[in-house]
Amino acid sequence: MSLEEMAARAERRERARLALKRELAGRVVSGRDANGLVEIGVDTSAAVVEVAVNATLVGRVDPKVLAHAVLEAATNAQRNARELVAERRSYHLGTE
Repeated sequence: MSLEEMAARAERRERARLALKRELAGRVVSGRDANGLVEIGVDTSAAVVEVAVNATLVGRVDPKVLAHAVLEAATNAQRNARELVAERRSYHLGTE
């Protein structure tokens, strides 16, 4: 591979990396517990940025059930974020 080809390849890779970064910036991915009590939103680094609790149901459940629902929703949201990042990385950068 010539030096020019290597430079062009590096430039394409950098453009793809920047496109991926732009696409994922500000994205919020959500996850819910199985009973629809809690929905958690995370950014693409899997940090929690939003929490929503079903006001109709929350008064009817034990605090332990609520805590479990929060953990389940957060786990689901973080898994969804990892899957989204992997999918978009594969699209922009190919598989490595």
